[in-house]
Amino acid sequence: MIKNFIQKIANFFNYKVIKISSRDRINLIYENYNIDDITKFIIKKSQPVIFDIGANKGQSIERYKKIFQKSTIHSFEPNIDEINILKEKYQNEKNLFLNNLAVGEKEGNLEFNINARSGHSSFKELIPNTTWLKKRSFRENVDSENYTSKKVNSKIITLDDYVKKNNIENIDILKIDTQGYEDKVLQGAQNLIKENRIKLIQVEIIFSEIYENPLQIYDIEKILIPNDYKLFAISNGGSLISKYSYESDFIYIAADTYKDFKANSPYLNN
Repeated sequence: MIKNFIQKIANFFNYKVIKISSRDRINLIYENYNIDDITKFIIKKSQPVIFDIGANKGQSIERYKKIFQKSTIHSFEPNIDEINILKEKYQNEKNLFLNNLAVGEKEGNLEFNINARSGHSSFKELIPNTTWLKKRSFRENVDSENYTSKKVNSKIITLDDYVKKNNIENIDILKIDTQGYEDKVLQGAQNLIKENRIKLIQVEIIFSEIYENPLQIYDIEKILIPNDYKLFAISNGGSLISKYSYESDFIYIAADTYKDFKANSPYLNN
């Protein structure tokens, strides 16, 4: 009788009451997980080691400090102006290491393009006369040909060398947002990747025509997939039809991390 009563009320409001299985209930919970939820679900440590490649204004520092309050974060940013601001903001943070360095496939120096909006700065040149450049220039109130305001010489290190010099055994989370330079970061972490010493990798891929020689998913996966990393999540869908600025974050996890997920997943074991 209670069920019929509830159904009558639902019908009045044009709703229908249905019984769902435990598997469906789990689906409803996890289908709305965002990148942060997924990261916290996969990385169980309370004090993970996090590498933030492309710190910019510290967006990811704030993000990870909320998810993992006791984490150790190594951040890298070639723009000295942004690093100085971050050093002032986080001067009392003992577990945050701010590096005015870029990360790439080999040690050296390379010209870095500082753009009108610092988050768009890149080692890659902008493609001229694109819809993206015209709209972004308008927003920043600059001429499109002057969207790159200056070029600076940046020192580049590799992740393999950095972890060796600093006696870091594993990286729990590696986040890479380097405006088209993501594959170079991974190429400089070949030893870490081959040994599965990076547990979760979050990498942004830009699909729109913004920078010259844009990356494809293949450029990332040809490095990760042969080393037993698995694509685990994608932040959003969409297409170039509907978005002039289209990018997405991809999460890859190491083989042992995926094994732990399978063993403990309520979805796979229900």
